[in-house]
Amino acid sequence: MLAVHAGLAAMAAMLLCTMARADEGCSKPITITSGEWAPYNYVDERGRYTGMDVELSRAIVREAGCTLVELARMPPMRNTHLFEIGKVDMMAGASRTPERSRTAFFSLPYRTEKVRLFAPAAIASRYMHVKSFSDVMRERLTVLAPRIGWYGQDYHAHMAELKSDNRLSQFNEFPDGIKMLAAGRAVLILGDQASVIHAAASGGIKVAALPFGLVDAPIHLMLNKQTMTAGDVRRLDAAIERLRRKGVIERIRRSYGGPYGDS
Repeated sequence: MLAVHAGLAAMAAMLLCTMARADEGCSKPITITSGEWAPYNYVDERGRYTGMDVELSRAIVREAGCTLVELARMPPMRNTHLFEIGKVDMMAGASRTPERSRTAFFSLPYRTEKVRLFAPAAIASRYMHVKSFSDVMRERLTVLAPRIGWYGQDYHAHMAELKSDNRLSQFNEFPDGIKMLAAGRAVLILGDQASVIHAAASGGIKVAALPFGLVDAPIHLMLNKQTMTAGDVRRLDAAIERLRRKGVIERIRRSYGGPYGDS
C-alpha cells in the first residue's frame, strides 16, 4: 500500500512510501531509512528494495501492528544526520553503544554481527600470523574501513593513530572498499563479515579472513528517543519474541545463505 506520511511533507520527494501495515499499534507511523549495504539492504536484479534487514524490519513492524514508512535510500552520513535531528524514527542493523544509548532506544537483538579483517586471498598467507589489532598496529599494516559505523573497541581506540600515520583509508559503501582493496590502497579491509564477503564475491575478488574477530555482537533496531516511546519499543520487542518463537526470523536469515547472522 502506498501513502505519504503527512508529518513529513517537506521530505515528500524522498519517500518511497512503502507501508507495512495501515492500522496503528505504535504511537505513530515509523519512518526508516537506509542505504546500499548488501546483503542487508540492496536493490535486487528485478529492481526491488530488499535484503535481510529490510525483510526483518518489515516483518517485525507488521507483527507489532504498526506502520512502516520507508524513506528513499541515502548515503550513511545523511541517514545518521536525519536520525540525529529527529527526521527519522528508526534505523536497522544497529550496534548498541553507550553514546548511542543517550539518544536512542534499542530493541531486543534480532540477529548478530561479526566484524573481521580480510586480506586479498592471493596474499593472505602473509598476514595469517596477525592475531590481534595490536599486531596490526605493531606491523604498521594499512587498513580500509567504513566511514560510518561501530566496528569494535580495538579498531576505534586505534583509529586516530591509523589516520595520523596515513595508514587508514575510509569508504562509504563496501563495493567501493573492495575496489580500493583490489587497487592496492591497503593490504587489509575491515568490516561486517557478511558485507565484505558479499561485496567481494559480487566484484569478483577473493578475500580471506584473518584468524581473529573484532566484534561478535547482537544487532538491534535503533529507535529515536525524540520521536518514539518506550511503549513502542516494548511492542516491537514483543513482536521480535513472537517471530523468533514462530521461526520467522531464522527463516528470513537463512534465506540469504552464506555466513550471515548467527552462522
